[in-house]
Amino acid sequence: MRRLPLAFICIVGFPAAAFGQESNQLWGAATINWFATPRQTYQLKTEPQTNPATLEVTPQAMYTVVAWADVLAEVDLEKKADTDPTATPRVGAEFHILSRLIFAQPKSDSEREKPPRRRIVVSTLLRFEDSQGDWTLRDRFSVTYPLNRPKTTSDGTIYLTGDSEWFVPFDRSPGDAFFNELRLRAGIGYRKDFAWRFDVLYVWDGTRHADQGPLTPKFHAIDIRVLRQF
Repeated sequence: MRRLPLAFICIVGFPAAAFGQESNQLWGAATINWFATPRQTYQLKTEPQTNPATLEVTPQAMYTVVAWADVLAEVDLEKKADTDPTATPRVGAEFHILSRLIFAQPKSDSEREKPPRRRIVVSTLLRFEDSQGDWTLRDRFSVTYPLNRPKTTSDGTIYLTGDSEWFVPFDRSPGDAFFNELRLRAGIGYRKDFAWRFDVLYVWDGTRHADQGPLTPKFHAIDIRVLRQF
């Protein structure tokens, strides 16, 4: 188990060459989760960004089909400076590889949150999004590991978290790369209790085109997140 933090860093790490002339950004995210029933969850995420100035608001509805899988639908409402607002609908599913516990009648807040069965939390989020008629598959693989508590849902947990997300367009032409964008996140978080959680992440994003050459850095950002749950 002592090797897991190192393995985590290797999974979500990226080369030093990523620090190039791409844009520098600062993100913030305030998210509200409401566990309406043991299986139904509603979420509202508000995310301001810099360079360019952008505001994203994403309402989401999620339903737990089985302990290891959720289905979801969301709409990303985005407004950038000097541009018209856009709406990008998404549908998808999240698969919890090591599964979770579901309680029909939760006796505590942590049980409402569906605690993981294992110390390490691994999941895959698949989302299909329609951006002005262009469909893209987004595949995000996530790993979270608590450093000082047995579970990520324990109060007072400090944890490592990170993910890699692949953007796969549906309208690829022959010779195009299988994916045209890769986003990596890695950082540290603190769960105060069921109600509050805080994360600070580093985000790197790269793109490539038909030549299937190396990824070209697009931006890197510091992402500060606050989660409030009910």
